[in-house]
Amino acid sequence: MPLDDANNTLPMIKDPTRAQSENVQTVVSRMNNKRIVIPDYQRDAEQWDIRKESLFIESLLNNLTIPAFFFAEQADGTIEVVDGQQRLSTILKYADNEFAISDDDDMVYLTPQSVEYRAKTFKKLSAELKNIFNDYPLTIIYLPKIITLSAKLEIFRRINEGGTPLSPQDIRLSYYSESAGVAFIRLAGVYMESDAAARMLEYAKKKGIKQSPWAKHPKAFTVWAEWWEDKVKAKGQTPSEMFLWYLVQRFRDPLETLCTKADAMKHLGLSFRGTSEEVLDIFCAQIEYTDTKGGTAILPTPTQLLAEFESFVAWINHILSLGMTGMGVDKYKQMALLIGAAVDLKLEPSALSDNQWDAIAKFIRQPRIAGTKWLGTGGYPEPKGRWGGAKGQKAQCDSAVKLLRAITVKVK
Repeated sequence: MPLDDANNTLPMIKDPTRAQSENVQTVVSRMNNKRIVIPDYQRDAEQWDIRKESLFIESLLNNLTIPAFFFAEQADGTIEVVDGQQRLSTILKYADNEFAISDDDDMVYLTPQSVEYRAKTFKKLSAELKNIFNDYPLTIIYLPKIITLSAKLEIFRRINEGGTPLSPQDIRLSYYSESAGVAFIRLAGVYMESDAAARMLEYAKKKGIKQSPWAKHPKAFTVWAEWWEDKVKAKGQTPSEMFLWYLVQRFRDPLETLCTKADAMKHLGLSFRGTSEEVLDIFCAQIEYTDTKGGTAILPTPTQLLAEFESFVAWINHILSLGMTGMGVDKYKQMALLIGAAVDLKLEPSALSDNQWDAIAKFIRQPRIAGTKWLGTGGYPEPKGRWGGAKGQKAQCDSAVKLLRAITVKVK
């Protein structure tokens, strides 16, 4: 993300980060009083199973060291959790007696200590263990109060480089969550019925979105769910990122102007260093700005997003229903660009011949080979994380349209 500062001088952030220790009881109390908040739009807080939750609580009960937490103080006085959502959710759940430490025979606990807490909820612990739990000192890192949005996003990313990281998509959906459009993009990525999906929908309802965009497409949702289910790639909001890439393909020209024209995005508080990740951030930032502050809609409004979703669903349903070989979820981005290109060309999936579909499948599976065949010299650009230039992401988006047009013209 941009490393910009008002004066563009070192250091990037003028105010120091501070660290302090606060015990579990204090943090739990503040969470219950909504002083400390885990935003419901951030990464799903249901990723840990009972095994991980139990081992984490055991660490606290035995005074084992755990990683620090990162907090950010907000203008309204609340404190937002930047890193450590899952650990804090587990602490709160245990303090509220929502689960007992696992008694599964496969659990490898510390011995002989575990006999004191195995199979027990918090209220069933001895008074001594309750005190150890409540008094456990959590290391809290408070980010500086005065910090640019670009710098904060960069901190998010760097904090989450290890462990079970927040993906870039997790982060941008978090930061631009006040937008109904961003809430819609997140719902577009839902691929299973779960508590997390229900929370996403409840949050979206607050933004004026009455139902999941998949509600009218149960058959398409079934094949979509089967495609993503139990895939590691599905973590980190990747399904919603697929829809976002489709939108980037569809609105690449106004997005290009927004990113590269002098002062065009000054109102967003972001700068552009030329990466594709930044372009995705800028897309979400701009639709949030229009949703919350008004002005000319440079990118799609929530109503337009619904229309775009209908087109996306028609194509994804047809592609996945055909059962094309080699169409694993690792091809999600290439498929998104292909669908966007097809909508650009006003093609209908049912109007394509079997031979055309075969050529399209080969393109999605092996875009470099297909690019050489259909585009000739230069082939299909490989962006490597860059947006501009002859081999950048924008050029790849344009090339996907040219390639698909060539297939529909030359293949019968």
